[in-house]
Amino acid sequence: MKYNDPLIEKKGKKYKKFFETCDVNPGSYLINGNEYFMVNYEKGKQTKGIAIISPNGEASKNDYLKAFDALLERAELGTLIFTHGGERANINMNSFTAIKDFLSEVLKNSNEYLDQETKEVFEYCLESTNNILELQKRLIDIYNDYYNKEMKYFEGELESFTRKDIDEAANCLGEIGYIQYQQLVANYESIPKFKYIKELSNPEVKKHINSTVKRYLDEFSINANKQRKVIEDLTYQPNMAELTKEEHIEVEKRVFYESLSKVNASLRKELRHPS
Repeated sequence: MKYNDPLIEKKGKKYKKFFETCDVNPGSYLINGNEYFMVNYEKGKQTKGIAIISPNGEASKNDYLKAFDALLERAELGTLIFTHGGERANINMNSFTAIKDFLSEVLKNSNEYLDQETKEVFEYCLESTNNILELQKRLIDIYNDYYNKEMKYFEGELESFTRKDIDEAANCLGEIGYIQYQQLVANYESIPKFKYIKELSNPEVKKHINSTVKRYLDEFSINANKQRKVIEDLTYQPNMAELTKEEHIEVEKRVFYESLSKVNASLRKELRHPS
């Protein structure tokens, strides 16, 4: 059944209080053939309560609570992917593209005017920049795939989701976290290299530095302490930098589920059905 079916709306309004609006989350969860929907009751911009409803008649309280767990898990994953992932996917990457072009141009004939040490600095920065851009492409793909699938629930093309769908969303969130961490580390570790390039007095290099490139070189050469602090905030265990991609994703998921357990315990107190 679609989330905007009149029967779902009618059942949802049963638990609504005065001056509240009720909003049904798109997508139902199936347990023993019964569909369950999450309804949010809001007043102004604040959520005042939650209900789990089913159009298939009464079921056991245990099944309703199982549905609540799954519906909340999916909702929290969606919120984080849409907000955090969406923000990261929409970052303007023009500075990285411009710096990539600059570094590539300098390296074309580098043997003629760069010593080995300087050439290696340029190569390091180019590799780091390419890596950040490739990671960004992957992040955008992850976000767009998730967004397009979720829109099918809003549009009614998809009606119910499964445990597999939830697990896939958790992996999406985990990979977004992994990508952000890798990009931040790459940025941070390249700061001294970009500072070295910015301070070069080589006239052949300066020929390639226009006002745009100069501005970006300035940006890429500062804020080491600020970037280190952000990385520290996202370092959830001592050996984060040594983890494989798969291991890092699992750490991100662990952190999410630790937070979810607290949110779940808090929101259960706001459940209007089952009560």
